[in-house]
Amino acid sequence: MVRKVLPKRLQSKLWSKSLANVDLDRDETMVVHRVLAYGDLKDIGWLIRIYGKDRLRRVFVAQPMNLYTKPALNFAKNIILDLDDVQIKEKDYVKTLY
Repeated sequence: MVRKVLPKRLQSKLWSKSLANVDLDRDETMVVHRVLAYGDLKDIGWLIRIYGKDRLRRVFVAQPMNLYTKPALNFAKNIILDLDDVQIKEKDYVKTLY
């Protein structure tokens, strides 16, 4: 993938790295899940333009991250990614505080 400059607004979603050090291929799982879980519609639109929906779906299903709230998971999975017919283990995605 061609090196892309990430929008500055994503720094708050990708807080563990400087945006200058984010590699969209190497850090794909982190970028996809954090933007889906914490991003707004503008951020999600950027994510779709960069990766495409098919690649986002593959990453989402094959490499779960435990950081979503239940509503954010339902929105990302069923509305954004149109995966309402795909069964996932919710515990692999939903974070709990207790």
